[in-house]
Amino acid sequence: MDMEDSAEQQPLIEAVADTMEAEDPTIKEAREEAAASPGDDEWSGSYTWRIDFEELEDYEIGKKKYSPKFEVATYFWRLLLFPRGNAVPQAGQRETVSVFLDAPDASVYSTQMSPSASFTLHLHNQLEKGKRHSKDTEHTFTANEADWGFGQFIPREEMMDPSKGWLVNNQLVLSVDLRVKRDERYNLDARKATGFVGLKNQGATCYMNSLLQYLYNLPCFRTAVYHMPTNENDEASKSLPLALQSLFFKLQYSKTHVSTKDLTKSFGWGTYDAFMQHDVQELNRVLCEKLEEKMKGTKVERIINELFEGYTYNYIECINVDYKSTRKESFMDLQLDVKGCKNVYESFAKFCEVEIMEGREQYNAEGHGMQDARKGILFQQLPPVLQLHLKRFEYDFQRDAMIKINDRYEFPELLDLDSKDIHIFGPEAPTNVSNQYKLHSVLVHSGGLHGGHYYVYIRPDGEKWYKFDDDHVEATDKTRACDEQFGAGGVDEDGAMSAPALRYARSSNAYMLVYVRVADWDKVMAATTKEDIAPHLLERLEQEQEEKEARQRMKQEAHLYCTLKLATDADVAAHVGQAGVYFDLVNHNKLPAEHIFRLKKNIRFPEFMQMVQEKLKVPVADQRFWIWETRDNGSFRPARPLSAEEQGKVLMDLREHREMRHGVVTQAQKQSLMDIKLFLEAPLAAPGSFELGPGPLPPRGKFDFLLLFKHYDPVSEVLRYVGRLIVQKNSRLAQLSGELVAMCGLAPGTELECYEEIRADGGDNMVELVPLKATFAEKRLRDGDIIIVQPALPPNTPGVRFADAKSFLGYIHSRRVVTFKRLEEPKEAGLQLELLREMDYDQVLGELARKLSMDDPSRLRLTQHNSWNSQPQRHPVRFRAINSLEALLTHGQHSTDVLYYEVLDMPLDELEKLKTLKVSFHNDKTEFVGELTVRVPKEGIVADVLNELSRQLGPDAAGRRLRLMEVYNSKVFKVCEPSEPVEGVKETYWALRAEAVPADQAGELPPGRTLLHVCHFALDPATAAAAGGDDEERARPAGPVTTFGAPFLMAIDDDQPLSEIAPRIKALLGVPDEEWAKWRFAFLPGRMPEWLGPDDVLGQRIRSHSAPLAEGAPHLGLGHENKQPRRPQGGGGGGYRSMYGSEKAIKINS
Repeated sequence: MDMEDSAEQQPLIEAVADTMEAEDPTIKEAREEAAASPGDDEWSGSYTWRIDFEELEDYEIGKKKYSPKFEVATYFWRLLLFPRGNAVPQAGQRETVSVFLDAPDASVYSTQMSPSASFTLHLHNQLEKGKRHSKDTEHTFTANEADWGFGQFIPREEMMDPSKGWLVNNQLVLSVDLRVKRDERYNLDARKATGFVGLKNQGATCYMNSLLQYLYNLPCFRTAVYHMPTNENDEASKSLPLALQSLFFKLQYSKTHVSTKDLTKSFGWGTYDAFMQHDVQELNRVLCEKLEEKMKGTKVERIINELFEGYTYNYIECINVDYKSTRKESFMDLQLDVKGCKNVYESFAKFCEVEIMEGREQYNAEGHGMQDARKGILFQQLPPVLQLHLKRFEYDFQRDAMIKINDRYEFPELLDLDSKDIHIFGPEAPTNVSNQYKLHSVLVHSGGLHGGHYYVYIRPDGEKWYKFDDDHVEATDKTRACDEQFGAGGVDEDGAMSAPALRYARSSNAYMLVYVRVADWDKVMAATTKEDIAPHLLERLEQEQEEKEARQRMKQEAHLYCTLKLATDADVAAHVGQAGVYFDLVNHNKLPAEHIFRLKKNIRFPEFMQMVQEKLKVPVADQRFWIWETRDNGSFRPARPLSAEEQGKVLMDLREHREMRHGVVTQAQKQSLMDIKLFLEAPLAAPGSFELGPGPLPPRGKFDFLLLFKHYDPVSEVLRYVGRLIVQKNSRLAQLSGELVAMCGLAPGTELECYEEIRADGGDNMVELVPLKATFAEKRLRDGDIIIVQPALPPNTPGVRFADAKSFLGYIHSRRVVTFKRLEEPKEAGLQLELLREMDYDQVLGELARKLSMDDPSRLRLTQHNSWNSQPQRHPVRFRAINSLEALLTHGQHSTDVLYYEVLDMPLDELEKLKTLKVSFHNDKTEFVGELTVRVPKEGIVADVLNELSRQLGPDAAGRRLRLMEVYNSKVFKVCEPSEPVEGVKETYWALRAEAVPADQAGELPPGRTLLHVCHFALDPATAAAAGGDDEERARPAGPVTTFGAPFLMAIDDDQPLSEIAPRIKALLGVPDEEWAKWRFAFLPGRMPEWLGPDDVLGQRIRSHSAPLAEGAPHLGLGHENKQPRRPQGGGGGGYRSMYGSEKAIKINS
């Protein structure tokens, strides 16, 4: 759309900025709440302990006395006293009294729950009021260090002296002042201090966090994001609009710092991308392009353009004839020079400098030929939000490397671009628009070329500055936000300006500046409220926010709670035989919500029993609770019922039955102090049913124990849980056969066979036959043992694979369900095979070949799965190099269930004796024809490769000599000699290219002839626009060039000038005249161009650098626009981009 058309349209900024609040109400509410918030008394407390010392007089060294428990900051504490010290004093030392503070629950604290406290221990003088003997310290109380204090608190002799006043009437008075530190990880009020919250860093996403904070703090932009249409069924991790809406909502209303994981997932990024740092300006452009695409067809379709888009006036004006070429171009941000400029004003002036085109640089004016001319760029219209990218990185010619420029560079808070001191506006620029801008954001890069850190300073209200550094937000001032980000010659520690002689280079300096036009400030910065969010979206976001805050509260209060996980018969039945699970009884982490009780740790167990009665409708009298234990063989079984004494305790006193948490703590485990797993034995509603019902519990005598039963059906290969029985130790399974037949649903009189399930880790002792006539005592069965019941079958019963439970469970233990995917399509669903872990390499390939209906398994090649990035590993599995399925499915310490396969055109063992090369063939015009796969013996030479290529090409190569070249970075790196061993050919990072040798290059070149290496390099129109060129005059790179496309070789005379070589190149490549006029030429001894004119002689330059066929020979560079895709396309897209390298650019795939 032309600028005139844009001016006729009503600005959308006015449509979305319908509120004129001076300050975001969310921020205002947070500040008022912070001002009115109570103190931190709930985190502090004191306790006094009066001790009758008479009963301690007989204590020996090392004997201790605890105070009663007391509570401070929701944690339980107690004082610990050693009247004669906790250790024998060394020779010459006096006996001392030891005093400590103890956290009695520390033994069950997981790492993230351990309280940190600062405290002071006091011994009170009872003769002089106010006099105390005190010592203070701080400590984090853990399971390994549950108490902390002073082994030499006071000499015992001094304490025992009645005249000193410490011990009076056989009484000591100890006290403690205690302050528990807040756990900032679960701070529910991170917003209180500033009214803002931060963004969590995923690894190296500080650049993204800085950009998102800046964009969020443009309310007009935020409102537009809220107005993007989304569906109720969208998932934030798969929808960029919803992910950004959710993130902005959390930044506006959350009390805690915000995660960006859903947003990066919506980008299509994985964990690897989160640890890859990028440029903030590049992300800004890519994100805004993607949002523009998502906003098309909506009421906010042009909001990004109206906020950020400006226009330049590009011109070339002839000096001696009446001819002028002009063009209007749009921009979303501006790149300003830092080097050689003191401030923003000088950068704008340099941006608009006039360049004189003369001599070799004359302009080809239509109808006038080559003319001297003035070339420049002015501004036709600036946007409401001006994004200035400071060019802090540039190429250093002396170092031959990129460097960061830390020069001092000033920028004002109020930028007046209407100033008479600079002239940057074109003749068509509107004169009735003010171009005064107020500084809104300063994005800072701290560090060097190869790494660093981004953060941002923002003043949302135009007055007060804030620093946003990932999840840390703090109020700051102009000095920190502006003056200290100028670079070299910054501010001293005391805030005074450095003297010129003392100025130093700062590695932290402004990298991007954002200004908002003063006249548009109220519109752009108009407050965004909940009224700007669609009702269905608002309801969803508020619900998600409430759920998040509830989870945060649960984590913060986790040390106050115990979680009781109560398994019932129904849970066991739902577990056994489902999803391939057959061993043991239940997974407590998958219990239904009604069987999980999160209760205060000081609740008494009878209160819990009452809750079970209310929730599960089981009378207290009919409840019997069993504790679980992990046996020595790794099985997990009910061990014994809780005693009457245990059922009278508070939950915390059952800590000996808690689940021990080692290693990584799960999300669920962060919500309580400890898990206690129980099995509820209760009456069942009816035989064969696992619903709880009325009825008395069966009695359990001294010689009774609990057995649990499973039923195995050999015909259907189904194993399921069927119930439990209280049995006597001297009874036999034969006595229970009728009851067991009924439990299993078998026909009366069915002959049974029973096994004890012992362990799940494989081997012959997984299950063991239990004779029906043996007593349980003889078989040493006990509480929680599992008996598998099955009908007895004769051996080799037709249609039965596994006639008994032992063989069936042996198969289940060895079974691996493996997904095989084609290597060329690693994201496909693939096919699944049921294999055994002990299968060898040949057996695995045999099963896969049968599934693929292949006769020859040796033509299959496998590649293992990388469990870190969920992709195929880089190298395939060599023939029989890994000889078991278990090893094939192991990556590092991780087990996977995915393998990749290829179907080869020859047996793998034969293929591995050959050298396989992928060679791209190009025709006489350097055009890519196709890729050929060449196989030659590993001990062969390059001539063998060329002969095989000639055979595959057939008539196209008949009678012609071929050559093989290594191409790197779109340059001919090396021409391979025919006698060179093929093992020396580099194909990992170099692309291989073959072509027919032109007649004038066949054989050894005669004296006076040189082989010229030619490559293409990019002259980007965007770069041209920034430097003031137009379509007929491309900007020349100031630094190293970027090569692309297909390089080639041509023979030239040593004394031949460029003016004679260029027409040959034009004819060879078939470049149209109009396009050819835009091409430029440079000599490239490396990456830095040496510009060439028509009279330059190339042969002399080449010979002065190196031999013509040397590796890395100098090139003639053809500079022109790269019209190939800027980023490699998927699906094996062709073109030279995929063959000769690709850009590592930011991608948003949503």
